[in-house]
Amino acid sequence: MQDIHGIRPPVQFGFDPGLLKIILMISVGIILFILVFFLIKKYLKKRKLITEPKYLPKPMAPYDAALKELDLLFQRQMNDPRLFYFDLTAVLRKYIGRSFGINAIEMTSQEFIRGINLLDFNKDQKKEIAAFQKYCDPFKYAGIVPEKDGARQDLSIIKKIIYQIEKDLMKNKDKQGENQ
Repeated sequence: MQDIHGIRPPVQFGFDPGLLKIILMISVGIILFILVFFLIKKYLKKRKLITEPKYLPKPMAPYDAALKELDLLFQRQMNDPRLFYFDLTAVLRKYIGRSFGINAIEMTSQEFIRGINLLDFNKDQKKEIAAFQKYCDPFKYAGIVPEKDGARQDLSIIKKIIYQIEKDLMKNKDKQGENQ
């Protein structure tokens, strides 16, 4: 008699579950690798842009920027006098703030007047700036409407004030240059 041999094990049909798990793990690994690669590449590109400020334009000198803003104000139609006086005093404040290193644009009118009194320039100009600031406040905050020609005259007053301050600053720089 012959020995009885066992029946062969059943033949698997379709994908092997173990092989399917291996294929899924490899594909997830490849996707994670690609994702990490692009995140690192994006980070390095972003860091490179931050460290290269050579693409930024040089800021305009305070005097040049103020003159440009005043010219734009002069060309604009004065439909809203309140907005005009806000912009006019903002030009003066930006110029003084950038020229003397104070945060004039953030100050109230009283703080601004006290701040310019501490700065080193002509007392007559300080008084003129303080008077102009007090003159503009009713137009800005109380809704008083100025004369049509008054706004253009005020624009020329601000130009004159800025020109005088710049002239004094240049004299001071020349004197300091001669002393050294």
